[in-house]
Amino acid sequence: MLEQNRLLELALKGLKAERLRVDEEMAEIERQLSGNAAPLTTRVSPASTDRRTAKAQSQPGSRLTPAGRKKLSDLMKKRWAERRKAAAKK
Repeated sequence: MLEQNRLLELALKGLKAERLRVDEEMAEIERQLSGNAAPLTTRVSPASTDRRTAKAQSQPGSRLTPAGRKKLSDLMKKRWAERRKAAAKK
């Protein structure tokens, strides 16, 4: 009975590793289909809380939200308008 349990544990461990590999391959294919073919980093475990893993899973590029981007754009437009006004007065 102990031998059978050990075999089942090893089989389960192997299947989990295979599932992780397949999940990573599926994620890579989905990235390629969406036009975001960033290189994939391997995870140590599915429940990993490592900062590097979390960063690799996030979207690359700007971290600004559209609202934040609009706010910055409006602020820059205001600053340039003030500079143009100051230059015209001189």
